[in-house]
Formats: sequence, structure tokens, C-alpha cells
Amino acid sequence: MFVLKDLPSHEVLNDFAKEFHNLDVDKLYTWLIWASATNDMLSRFELNLSQYGLSQTQFFVLILLRRNTDGLKIGELASGIGITSQTMTRVLDRMEKNKLCCRYSDPQDRRVWVIQLSPKGEAILAKVLPAHYEWVSTLMSKFSDEERQVLEGLMSKYLATLNSK
Repeated sequence: MFVLKDLPSHEVLNDFAKEFHNLDVDKLYTWLIWASATNDMLSRFELNLSQYGLSQTQFFVLILLRRNTDGLKIGELASGIGITSQTMTRVLDRMEKNKLCCRYSDPQDRRVWVIQLSPKGEAILAKVLPAHYEWVSTLMSKFSDEERQVLEGLMSKYLATLNSK
């Protein structure tokens, strides 16, 4: 979470650059704007989901389960979300308690659990997805088609850089 709301001006950053040397003010300022915008967007995303009693993690678990109707193992879900299996187990415990998903033992290995979307989980998605897609559409409508393509290209370049390390 990026917590700085009062972003420094170029003037303040230039003063820091003089004091701390090697500070590329333009790059730092771009990063500050990017981090602030990303944090704001994700905070609003979480707020939207909370109206349905979901966290971002739970929302994406439901999406993954919807896309994989035969179910997924805990490790597969954890990998798909980017969290540990232990954390995923705790998330699934809460989701199962709220009847959003069901656990079944794997027919090939009874030690392994397969998680599937429950009817209630499906019903929640049927409510959340239209509202989510409308929110995203409204958010992205602030950009022209060309601006969205540039943004997508820049973010793809950034992700490729991260994934290459």
C-alpha cells in the first residue's frame, strides 16, 4: 500500500536532488504519480468489492474457480493469485464458511483437496461482475483508445521487466 497522499512538488524534489545527489527528479515524480494512482485505484477496487462482502483475494479466487469448472487444488489457486498455500488455506476456510466454495477430496489422491465454486459463489459473481465491469469501464473511459493502448503497452513493458529478473 502506498500511503503518501501529499505528493512533493518538482521544486521539493529538486531540493532533495541537490542534497542527496543522483536523484532523477523526473523519474521519481513519475513513479510517485504512478504509485499514488495505483494505490487509489486499488483502494476503490477493494471498497467496491467490500459492498459484496468480498476481498480482492476472494474475488479473484471466485474468478479462477469460475474459469476452472472442474475445480482447482489449493496450490494451483495460491499460484494463480500469487500467495502462499498457507494463506490460501485461510482464505478458503473463510470462503467455505460463507458457502462461496466447496472442498472435495481429489479422487486420485485423497490427501489433496479440490476447490470448486458453489452455487452461492456463482450467484455472488453474477452480482459483482456487472458492477465491476461498469466501474472499470467508467474508470478507463477517461482515456482515449490511443491512451489506453499506450498505457497497456507501458504496463506490459513494466511487467515483462519484472518477470525477466
